[in-house]
Amino acid sequence: MKTVPIASPRRYSAQRGSALIMVIFLITVLYMIVHAMHEIVTKDVNLAIAQQQAFRARQVAEMGINWAMNPAVKEYDRDILDQTLEDGSTFSAKIRGEGGRMNINAMLQQGEASRPVLTKLFSLWGIEDNQEADDLFNHMLDWTDADSASHHNGWEKDDYVTKYGENTPYPFNRPFYNLEEMLLVPGFDRIVANLPDWRDYFTIYSAGKVDINEAEAKVLAAVALAALGRSDPARDWEDKLLDAIELVKDRWGPDGFEDTEDDIKLQSAEEMNAALQSLGLDPTDPVVAAIFGINDQTTHIECVATVGEYRKRVVLIVRGRTGQPQILSREEVPLFQ
Repeated sequence: MKTVPIASPRRYSAQRGSALIMVIFLITVLYMIVHAMHEIVTKDVNLAIAQQQAFRARQVAEMGINWAMNPAVKEYDRDILDQTLEDGSTFSAKIRGEGGRMNINAMLQQGEASRPVLTKLFSLWGIEDNQEADDLFNHMLDWTDADSASHHNGWEKDDYVTKYGENTPYPFNRPFYNLEEMLLVPGFDRIVANLPDWRDYFTIYSAGKVDINEAEAKVLAAVALAALGRSDPARDWEDKLLDAIELVKDRWGPDGFEDTEDDIKLQSAEEMNAALQSLGLDPTDPVVAAIFGINDQTTHIECVATVGEYRKRVVLIVRGRTGQPQILSREEVPLFQ
């Protein structure tokens, strides 16, 4: 009779240890697979939610734009322009006059007549060297005129070819089609560095003059200082800004709040002249008369929609909100601009 060898306790212990390691390894692998699948599914779900919210935010913003486009809706109809919808999404629309900004194309079309004003603005915004301010103005003129000959001592095709190569499209030799094109003009980067909110001062859509009824205090103050032709406009900035703030407060009416029913709009030449005098300007000065006006018919409608954590801003610029409006621009603008 044969005897069956009996495994030693040490051998059984080693086998059990190996099995335990394999089990732990398999559990770890399964956990990693499950975790990876969970991450993939979570990202897909979040992406789908974000896409849905983005689409919904665009819808809600367009809804606010459509409300504001109705000529019966006024700037002070906040119950209509600020709404919370049944699904919790919200929109807030504002109606402003695009004429409250300087039309850079209209100013450059005046040629040399606009040099004193624009160069003073450049000086106010940090370009203190008169030659450098003149150079920037020259570059703008030669960028926007219709030919490739340097009539204004600015850069023309040969200069851009030297800097950027034979295939450069610069200069465009036409008016600016959007404000971003101003960034392409040599020297304008200095303005951007010194004036982060430079877009608030310019437009390409208004009828031409700065509408006193619509301009922000900072725009009124800057243009007024430039029109005065002071040798050092930055020195008088604070005082002129205070004058402009007072003028804007007068526009808000007795309650002192913007976009309420008692807001005051200047309607006559006499009222406009009085407003100009409050800024220290002479209404009979041809330079002043060429810059300022009232009742520009170009409207800036801006709507910010919020859906969950997602926000979208849509800007519509339209001429003639009553009757047959002409849409000049529609764009989605980043909220940090």
